[in-house]
Amino acid sequence: MDRPLPVVDDSNRHYWDGARQHRLVMQRCVECRTWVHPPRPMCPGCRSERLVPEELSGKGRVYSWSVMHSGGNPGFEQRIPYAVLVVELDEQKGLLTIGNIIDCAAEDIEIEMPLEVTWEDVTDEITLPQWRPAAAVATS
Repeated sequence: MDRPLPVVDDSNRHYWDGARQHRLVMQRCVECRTWVHPPRPMCPGCRSERLVPEELSGKGRVYSWSVMHSGGNPGFEQRIPYAVLVVELDEQKGLLTIGNIIDCAAEDIEIEMPLEVTWEDVTDEITLPQWRPAAAVATS
């Protein structure tokens, strides 16, 4: 069985359209500039309904994670073990998103580990944001 894919609707279309273009896009409040994710009709900070899609840097840190060692999630059996991350994005404290990590063994994951978004093109319509350890910044 193929793994389940997200359902795109009017409330989250900006996010999935951005992902398809390899851009991390989330709602941002026009009034107080708070980032809002997951999508919702109202800013949790100031209660404004004036939310617009804006692109983020795609940088964050490991907030938490769990390693899946057994089946039960259809379409993921071939990937066991795999890690599911909660990522805190650099743009705002408490701005969280979820994804898998690639290019990193589960035993090497650490809280606060710097991450960068990468993209998994699953179908012509669905691209999933995934995460990998951030490339070290070269100093000269």
